[in-house]
This record gives sequence, C-alpha cells and structure tokens, in this order.
Amino acid sequence: MNITKQQLIYGAVLLLTGLLLGWLMFGGSNDHANHNLLSDAEMNQHLLDEHTDEDGTMIYTCSMHPSVLQNEPGNCPICGMELIPARSQSVEAHEDEYSMVMTASAARLADIQTVPIERRVPEKVLDLPGRIQVDERRLTNVTAHVSGRIRDLNIDYTGAPIRRGEVMATIYSPELIAAQRELLEAARQKERNPQLYESARQKFRLWEFTEEQINAMEERGSAQIELDILSPANGFVMSRNVAAEEHVMEGTVIFEVANLDRIWVVLEAYEEDLNWISLGDTFHFQTRTNPGQHLEATVSFIDPVVDSRSRTVRIRANLDNSSGLLKPDMLVRAQLNSRMQDEKLLVPASSVLWTGKRSLIYVKDTSADLPRFDVREVELGMRTGDYYVIEDGVQEGEEVVFHGAFRIDSEMQLADRFSMMNREPGRGAVPVHDHSSGTDRDGMDLQDYEEAEREEGDGLQSHTDAVDGVTEDFQQDFPVLLEAYLEGKDALFNADVDAAAEAFQQAVTGLEAIGMHRMQGDAHIRWMEHYEAVEGHLNQILEADGLDGQRKAFASLSQTLIEAVKMYQIPGVVYHQYCPMEDKSWLSSEEQIQNPYAPETMPNCGEVIVRIES
Repeated sequence: MNITKQQLIYGAVLLLTGLLLGWLMFGGSNDHANHNLLSDAEMNQHLLDEHTDEDGTMIYTCSMHPSVLQNEPGNCPICGMELIPARSQSVEAHEDEYSMVMTASAARLADIQTVPIERRVPEKVLDLPGRIQVDERRLTNVTAHVSGRIRDLNIDYTGAPIRRGEVMATIYSPELIAAQRELLEAARQKERNPQLYESARQKFRLWEFTEEQINAMEERGSAQIELDILSPANGFVMSRNVAAEEHVMEGTVIFEVANLDRIWVVLEAYEEDLNWISLGDTFHFQTRTNPGQHLEATVSFIDPVVDSRSRTVRIRANLDNSSGLLKPDMLVRAQLNSRMQDEKLLVPASSVLWTGKRSLIYVKDTSADLPRFDVREVELGMRTGDYYVIEDGVQEGEEVVFHGAFRIDSEMQLADRFSMMNREPGRGAVPVHDHSSGTDRDGMDLQDYEEAEREEGDGLQSHTDAVDGVTEDFQQDFPVLLEAYLEGKDALFNADVDAAAEAFQQAVTGLEAIGMHRMQGDAHIRWMEHYEAVEGHLNQILEADGLDGQRKAFASLSQTLIEAVKMYQIPGVVYHQYCPMEDKSWLSSEEQIQNPYAPETMPNCGEVIVRIES
C-alpha cells in the first residue's frame, strides 16, 4: 500500500489530537479542578474561548463602565481604569439574575479570593481630640452684694493663686456703713431684743461676711468706712472684672475663682462613633506638654445634645489634678478601645460594594462544582477597623469574596444581572455610571453620604455661613495652607513621594504662620481643635513610609480641611470630590477628577459632591 507524505502528516495530526483530547478528558481533569494549577497556555486558551466575539476578536471592557467595549487592551476613556477581558454574553445563559458561574480558569484570571464570614465581638480604637477644662462644680463667683466703690485691689491679675479667707479687695459702700451702725445698736440692745440683734448679724451673713468679720465689727464699736472682700474658696483667679476705684453695682461678679485640684477632660466624638462609647469606658490620653506620658480617665458623662456645627458630642471624664500638671484649655489626644457587648457577623471592608446602608457582597456557593458566586444585598452595620458589621443578609461560615468582587460585579453588569449599578436586571441594556460628572448620580446610591450636603442647596454648590468669630486676616492667610495641600494632592496623583513630602512640609509652614490664636468666640474654640488635627495629619504624612502611608494620612487631612473650608468660609472656589471605590474624599481646585488615592488604576474615578464657594 502506497502512503503519501500528506497522508502521514494527516495521520500524525489525528494521533496527536487524540492524545491531547484524552489527556484533557482524563489526565487533566484534576488539574482543572484546581484553578491554581492552570498553565499559561491554558489561561491563554481560556481568554480566547470566553472573551472573544463571534469573529474571534478579543473584547475588553471596564469593570466600572461596562458599556466601554474595545478590541485591544488599554485604559477606560471615562475613569482611566485598566480594561479587562469581557465575557461573552452567550456564556452560561442558564444562570439566574443573582448569581454568576465562572470556570476555574476565569476565577484564577480574576484573582478571586474568599474568606469565611466571622462571628465575634467587634472592636474599635477611637482617636478623639479634646481639652482640659475647669470643673464647673468647682467654679466660684465672688460677687458684690451691695453697690459701692472698689478701693484696695489685693488681687490685681488673672491666674493669681488664692486661699480661702484671704483678702481680695476692699469696698466702700454707704449701705455697709449703715448696716454696721444698725448692728452696733442692736448689739447694745441684744438682751432686750435678741431677734433684732440676730437679724442684724444675718444680714451680713447673707452678704457673705464671715462670723469672724461680724464679731470684729462689734468689738471695734464703730463703723468702718471700708470692709474686706474675702475669697470664698481655694484655687486660682480665672477672671478679674474690676479695677481699683471702680464703681460696682449690686450683683456684679468681681472675681471668678476655680479650684483646679480636680478638673475635667472633655473629648469630642463624631456622632457615628457614639455607639462605641458608654459610661464607665476607660480611655488613655496625652498632652502636648508630655506626649510620652499616657494618663487614664473614665467616661463619666456623655452630652445628650449633638453640636449642630461640628456634628460632635462632648464626652467628659473627671480627673484628679492635685499635682497641678494639667492646665485648663490644654489640648489632649485620647485613645478609647471599645468593644461591643454582643458578637456580630463581620466581613472584610473590601468585600462590601458600598451603595449606602443596603450594600452588596458576593458569596461563594461552596456546594457547586465550578466557582459560583451569589450576589447578596446586605444591611450594613457600623464599620470596625477593616471590617463591617452585617446586620442581615449572610450567615456565619459562608465564604465571602474579599478580593475580586468588582470583577464579578462587572461580569454581572455585562450579563444584565443584578449588580452594584444595575438594580433592575433583565432590561436588556447595560447601565452606565459616569464618575466624571458630579451631576450624574443615577448609579451608586450616595444618598447617605450626600444628605448633609443636599440640605445646603441643590447638592452641587455650597454657600455656608462662617462660624461666629472668624476674622478676615485668618481667611486671608488660610489659602496659603490650602494651596500647599492642593500641591500635595497633585503630587500624590502623580505618585511623587518627594514632591508630596515637600508640599506638605510647606503646608506645615503655612499652618504655623496662621497660628492657633487668630479668632474669637466659637471660631477660636473650633480652630484650636482643627489646628491640632491638621498638624497631626500633616506629621503623619511627613512620617509616612511611601505612597500608601501618605495617601492614608491624606484622607484624614482632607476630611478635616473640608470641614474647615466650609466652617470658616475660606474665600475662593474648591470642589469636594469623592471616590466611592476608595470611600475617600479630597478637595480640588478644578472640577475635573484626578483621583489621588488610585491614580494608577482609576485616575478619573470620582464624583463632585459639592462646589464650595465663598
């Protein structure tokens, strides 16, 4: 039998094909069960099988904007995120609208990672600013009980130490001279009219003269022109409201005396942290005078009213200060380690696709042969560190996706199934969520985040009133700090560690130039707190090791400056911008989004929350 060369080649190809198919069906089945053992060749084949159109062309899309479809890799033209291979719309059409089945190779390609849902007691460390304050219960007013003129002023400066019974000033008063004469006359007739005598003495007691002073009046036998005003308590003079030879009216507060042997430590907690704080909680704090010394106190009072401007609640503790080391109005920084009483279900924060209180997570079906992921709408509780409490929607032990959830969600969007930005599956169209505009909010529900902003107007522009006491020179100097912050933001967007450090060092200089004592009234109190917070965040940025640390501290700095720009009505226009993917905010001088937290993967991902103009 004559066999041609072409037939030999054809037969060899058939033999190799048969061997390959046999290996795939029998020898390779175990390897495919474990997606971590797939070879690069298999991964390439997977891409060709599941991510090409009918003509065999590879299709790429954006996980945040699935309407973007391109036949070559690159970045999303809307948000700048790196494009990923798009799944063929005809794959797994039998699935329901709330789940996605992936091959093992697809799961490996998307780097899907899961972790069991835990049930344990949530813990959180609260970092709270505060200050030392006078215990109001140990504050005494020295009052003029009669009209007269202050003669000798023994205590002539604020802050003077004083002991109970020491002479603070002398007063001349015709009313006191007449009362002395009445007392002397009543003393001469006290045997015949004891009630009149006691009444004359009681008048001086009500004017807060001591028994020793009253007895001395009787012993002298004549009225004195001037009488001594004595201190009613030990402590320090917190205020002096008169000068020598000044006339005073009845009821005038001459001095305020505070006993500082016991003082208050008053902290400010944001309202969202109140569930973590209870009476009797112990916290540690330090002052700027002795930053290495950690003092301990116990929460004794939680203010029943929320400050409408700062959205904070005052937390108070009593503290022994017999050593005198703590001074009123000292700024402190406290750390409160809080634990909830009951165990809760916890999932990693990265598992949650945040859309408000009703958010989404993806749970792996461990009973399925292939990786199957079900979308769950869960009720979020409070955040505790790197975890969220889940009030409803999952069970303990279920496998929740903590890495790759956005990839799965993208597949769900492309398949027109229930997903983060497609709450009405089966409409036959892929929804578009445009992060580049502050006015398009049809996708992710940011209602919870923006509620306070919308109260100010239309949600896009804010004309806030300055807190009482803001000065013009403060408003003129603040933009220097803000400009350095904006330069630092740009440096973070450009991933330039050195430029960011230089910009935020300039911000420190700008902050020091502003100083702490530049305003009056409420503005002065609030700025002292903001000053310490800004200073602390800037130091964290400067001490950070690399971009990740700088960006983390920058997020905290941004929150403080956003509040400050609004509260002190800083002149100019800035934009409060927010990235829902990072769940972080920042300020920008331009409306265009340049995300400083993830410029490598999604440089234009974000929304304009509000335009702040003064």
